Amino acid sequence: MKNEIKIESILPSETLSDTVREFFYLQIDSDIEQTIVAIDDGCYDFMFYKEKYARLEFEHKHSIEISNNFFTVHQLNPPLKYRFGKSLYYFGIKVQPWLNNFFFPGHSEKGILDIESMYKDEITEIQSVIFEDKPFTEKVKKAEEFIIKIKPDFNEDLYVVKQICEEIYKRHGMVTVNELSDQFEISRQFLNKTFKAHVNYTLKKFIIIVRIMSLAKFGINHSNFSLTEVALEFGYFDQAHFNYDFKRISGVSPSEFFKNLPPFFHRHKN
Repeated sequence: MKNEIKIESILPSETLSDTVREFFYLQIDSDIEQTIVAIDDGCYDFMFYKEKYARLEFEHKHSIEISNNFFTVHQLNPPLKYRFGKSLYYFGIKVQPWLNNFFFPGHSEKGILDIESMYKDEITEIQSVIFEDKPFTEKVKKAEEFIIKIKPDFNEDLYVVKQICEEIYKRHGMVTVNELSDQFEISRQFLNKTFKAHVNYTLKKFIIIVRIMSLAKFGINHSNFSLTEVALEFGYFDQAHFNYDFKRISGVSPSEFFKNLPPFFHRHKN
């Protein structure tokens, strides 16, 4: 049975390192229709699909037709599953979490956000390259040009939120809201309010997301570790708490995730 997967990923240039987290490309060619599990990593993506038909399933019981070739997903609860045909051509621009709301403002409802209408003039330029048979580096170059045109100037609040996100990443999500409040000398109330306004997540949920994503990447590259050992490595001393957090973020159990690694996670293998 044919099931070819090609995935490429690259970090942004230094100029865009405070704006973009990653560029990546996924191509699947198969003999059967495909379903891909997606996991919320706290970063919004500029998502580019070539296919004319796809559906996004969420919360086990809901489904949305993806009618736009360019979109992002806003605040849908797991499990998230993309269903499409026998082939998939996908290009993603993952923005830094402190810029989630800057790039995708004004959304009041959960679901799929049409970015083509938000960035109509800029999108048309990148469209001509993303889906052509060109090297990944050319696609990234055009994507960087697109981001440079729309990137923000940082104000004081945005800079503080950036520092907080970076500290959470540095500590692999093993930090509390109180510890961050003390470290940055900001009240919990103001910290939570400012963080949510820029990142679109509560600070507590973002911390859990980073912890689970760090744990997942570690587990992918340390197959000699048991799930219990991986959990202990990231400060979980209670298996039930670990399983709860993992399923809350991913929609699947840890054992199911590592047994059937979603294609998007292949890029995290060392």
